[in-house]
Amino acid sequence: MKVGFYFPPAHQRLGGLDQAILGLQRHLDCSVELEPKDPSACDIIHFHGLWQPQFRRMALRCASESIPYVVSPHGMLEPWAWRHKWWKKFPYYFLFERRSLAGASGILATSELEKNNLQRFGAFPKIDVIPLCTTTEHGPDYASARRELGWTDDEFVLLFLSRLHPKKGLHLLLLALRKLSLTRPALRVAVVGDGSKNYKQRLVRFIRLNQSRLPIIEFFGPVWGPQKWAFLQGADLFCLPSFSENFGLVVLEACQVGTPVLTTVETPWQKLLQDWGFPVVRPSAEAILGGLTYFLERGKIPPVERNSLAGQIRRRFASRSVTVQYLNYYQAITRGCCSARLGNH
Repeated sequence: MKVGFYFPPAHQRLGGLDQAILGLQRHLDCSVELEPKDPSACDIIHFHGLWQPQFRRMALRCASESIPYVVSPHGMLEPWAWRHKWWKKFPYYFLFERRSLAGASGILATSELEKNNLQRFGAFPKIDVIPLCTTTEHGPDYASARRELGWTDDEFVLLFLSRLHPKKGLHLLLLALRKLSLTRPALRVAVVGDGSKNYKQRLVRFIRLNQSRLPIIEFFGPVWGPQKWAFLQGADLFCLPSFSENFGLVVLEACQVGTPVLTTVETPWQKLLQDWGFPVVRPSAEAILGGLTYFLERGKIPPVERNSLAGQIRRRFASRSVTVQYLNYYQAITRGCCSARLGNH
């Protein structure tokens, strides 16, 4: 089987989406061609994301040549994303995108949360759920990572690792930290990522004005490659106070190395995290303050608990088991299309 992947340009797939696509390509037990010039050379086409005129043209060509295609919206129709620049998305969706989605052989969500949100749009083919998978073999390595980053044993390190974008909620974390008593254990906040210049300027201005009421906060810039794993491994708590995540690959990556996570109910991780006793909160400064207070009072989790969390994630989201689900899905789609074509002759 040969699968063709189409995806947005590089600046629109920073972080999770890029890793998800390349991780699937690496681990799928079949041939994957990226951006094929001739889709008819493939058995099935997989569009990753939306809002690309090239996708619309290729979807029309697939329909005319009876090439099955599937679409993964990757959160681009989530309520928060839909409201962002709605004045551009609304006409484009109803003029073009809806037709491309309706013509697909299937729609793939990465979580039940995303599936439920997609069902609000109504006129889609069958929506299936297959999660993303772990993209590397990294596991817990707390002590070595701390030494590499120069973090001392007495510090409790909070990590934010994501795009600097209002959707990701870093400003909520800063508001919560301002209300936190500094008599608590020594805190350090590591911010890894880059994004909107205006948003970052707002954050820096807030930190400067409230410096006496905030812990040490360091900005490390964008670290999306292998170097990011030391941050994930060495942190005592990973924080993603997001307003919207269809999956949130970085939450999976933090858990993969055994690091506890504080995130919101707008991500699909509520059950897994609550099973570990980790609170999942509303995206508000007050709720995040409550979550931070819980983790600080609980203290650092022991190595045995980190190893246990990482082991569960490896068993459930390992690339070998997840990519088998994708391959089975592609095969089922192509078999169904072949049967339909034979029935028409």
